[in-house]
Amino acid sequence: MPDRMMPSEPNRRILILLIMVISSLIILASLRLQGLLLIVPIAAIAILVVGKRPDESETTALRSSIALSAEDIQDVIDEFDAFSTSPDAQHMADRTLTRPALLDFDCADPDISGFHHEYATAKRFLNRIDARLTKGDLDIPQLETLLKVTDARALGIREAWIAARQSAQRLGPDY
Repeated sequence: MPDRMMPSEPNRRILILLIMVISSLIILASLRLQGLLLIVPIAAIAILVVGKRPDESETTALRSSIALSAEDIQDVIDEFDAFSTSPDAQHMADRTLTRPALLDFDCADPDISGFHHEYATAKRFLNRIDARLTKGDLDIPQLETLLKVTDARALGIREAWIAARQSAQRLGPDY
């Protein structure tokens, strides 16, 4: 999910250094000694800014927030898996007497079919997000975008799960 509008971190650093060198040459050519006195502190500050890595605490916080949102998605997946396969008497009664339509993957109800779609895409998303987070080259804007996507998916599957359960209960055992 790289942001195509923003250059990547190495390209951005090269671009900043290139702008610095060109600006320094223009200042040096026009102001000579005074230009040199201006360039030295500006170059030192620019090198510090370009060399500075993103705040590690911010990236850690973003990564943990993404992990928490992914756990929210996993919780809904676990709830559905427990509903569909648990030998617990409460789950068996729920799936056979109260909400059998929820296990029907060919159910025509839009809420139930929508949940099944969200369920399948959420499982694929969780498989990909772990690989994405292990990459160390994600910068802060990319992590923020990933957090927004993960939060939206967590909210979407939670709402779809609630709506599907309500629809399945409304349809009852004789749907």
